[in-house]
Amino acid sequence: MKKIHVLNFFMLFSLLMLTANMCKSAPKQEDKKPQETIVTKEEINENSPEVIEFTKAKEGFITGSLFQVAVSSVLSDSDARLNEARSIAEQKSLNLLKTYAPPILSEKGKKELREISKEGKIVDKNISIGGRYFFLYQIQRKDLKQLVTSGLE
Repeated sequence: MKKIHVLNFFMLFSLLMLTANMCKSAPKQEDKKPQETIVTKEEINENSPEVIEFTKAKEGFITGSLFQVAVSSVLSDSDARLNEARSIAEQKSLNLLKTYAPPILSEKGKKELREISKEGKIVDKNISIGGRYFFLYQIQRKDLKQLVTSGLE
């Protein structure tokens, strides 16, 4: 009989501990106030609106005349960072533009695609979060989408 009481006591104690832990981890309703997200150099919050703006930025053709990619850099020197961002953006643009181009291109078509990928500009809309710098690279040209999808040789 004592074994049953000890077992019941143990089960009741375990149940109480489990319930107490669940109560600690459950969010309180009154604590759900909007909080300001502050990102420091030590901690990059990947879910902050600023980071999401660049990591979830639409890439590819925004309009028939505007093409865009998002890139980032962690370099501290501003000139080196801008050069790195431009280099990465040009390569990323070229790779993405190839997906829109016809599957078989002549050397002339490939060269023109490379030139188009270098025509872009880093837009002023860049930010720094936690030492990581985000940039949007945009290529703007009249009828760009039509040229890439069907105007190349």
